[in-house]
Amino acid sequence: MAEGDNRSTNLLAAETANLEEQLQGWGEMMLMADKILRWERAWFPPAIMVTFLLLLPGLNQHGIISKYIGMAKREINKLLKQKEKKNE
Repeated sequence: MAEGDNRSTNLLAAETANLEEQLQGWGEMMLMADKILRWERAWFPPAIMVTFLLLLPGLNQHGIISKYIGMAKREINKLLKQKEKKNE
């Protein structure tokens, strides 16, 4: 029984080490994203805006911007209808 427990412990340790190795890259990306969101460097906000502006044509081509604009319009219309009902 102890041999089976030892084998499952070794398997779990190997899986954990493998998962940790796979997630290490994501951890580094999250640290960079955290630095960007906290604006630790003066050039981050302009760099984010330039990057976003470069993505706009691609987003518009795939209809993503139109989709979210449509969603926003529907939500605004819902709120306006609720406000009209409330005022009646």
